[in-house]
Amino acid sequence: MDKESQKLAAKRELTYRVGWKKGTMQVGENGQVTGSASALVFMERKKYERLLDGWIWREAPCLPVRALVVVLYVLPVALFGLVWWLVYMLSAL
Repeated sequence: MDKESQKLAAKRELTYRVGWKKGTMQVGENGQVTGSASALVFMERKKYERLLDGWIWREAPCLPVRALVVVLYVLPVALFGLVWWLVYMLSAL
């Protein structure tokens, strides 16, 4: 048991990698974690907050400008045709 207490009391360095971020944290003899502020903030954040940062608040993909111009002209015509067809179907009832 004496050897186990000596192993726990030693100062350790932990290396972590989260996505593209990489860093180290030191665990002191008193058991407190020291390291970069971003590492400590990441470890203290809740799981749902990390999920929001990773999936919800990411940049949305965008179509090329040429495709947006085509959609700009085709979508109103297609919607007009759809509404016209729905009115025709309702009047047939």
